[in-house]
Amino acid sequence: MLKTIAVILLFVLGITFIFQNQEVFIHEFFLNYDMKIFSFENKNISNGLLMIYSFLLGVLISLILIAFNLISKNREVNKLKKKIIESETKIVSKEEK
Repeated sequence: MLKTIAVILLFVLGITFIFQNQEVFIHEFFLNYDMKIFSFENKNISNGLLMIYSFLLGVLISLILIAFNLISKNREVNKLKKKIIESETKIVSKEEK
C-alpha cells in the first residue's frame, strides 16, 4: 500500500515537472557524428527524444552488466556445488570402509 502511494506520488510529480518545463523537452538542435563506419550530419533531434535514447541505452548497458554478473555467480555456485558433492561422496565412501 505504501509503495503504491509512493509510486503514484512520483508519477504525479514527474508529470507536473514535464508539463511545467515543456520548452526543455521540445527544444530541437542539430547533431553531427562522423566515423569511418557510421556518420550523419545536421540531424535534427529533440531534447526529449535524446533523453529517452540516453535512458534506454543506460538500461541496456545495465542489463548487460547484470547478466554478466549473474552468469559468473551461477558458474561459481555450480563449482561450489560440485565441490560439496565430491566431499560428500568422499565422506560416504570413508564411512563404508
